[in-house]
Amino acid sequence: IALLQYHALPNYYTFGQFQTVSNPVRTMASGNGGPFGVNVTAFGNSVNVSTGLVNTPVNSAVYSQNPVAVYQVDKVLLPEEIFGVKPPAAAPTPEPGAPVSSPAVSPSGASTTGSSTSSACGSMAALAQGL
Repeated sequence: IALLQYHALPNYYTFGQFQTVSNPVRTMASGNGGPFGVNVTAFGNSVNVSTGLVNTPVNSAVYSQNPVAVYQVDKVLLPEEIFGVKPPAAAPTPEPGAPVSSPAVSPSGASTTGSSTSSACGSMAALAQGL
């Protein structure tokens, strides 16, 4: 139910009022001062909603007559309070045929790059290199 409530704001906002809202904007899932807010940014006639995990534009009003406004968004809003923090971006995939670099490993299994590597990791690297 909290996910559905997260998609509703407790106040009526016209599209133009999104230009002046104070962030974070409370949602129906916020309760009395709880978390579950969204950040609204407006640039000219464009409005975006961000949850920390999802950033999506607010499109045209499906319905807007005080006290209810329904706006179309392209993505499901995922609150960090339920879905956790955004994971770090994945490392880029190397180009096909590009050489793969790995730290040098001494015969004892210790890394020679100056970083601290456990002997188990060094041994695995040595096995992977065919040593």
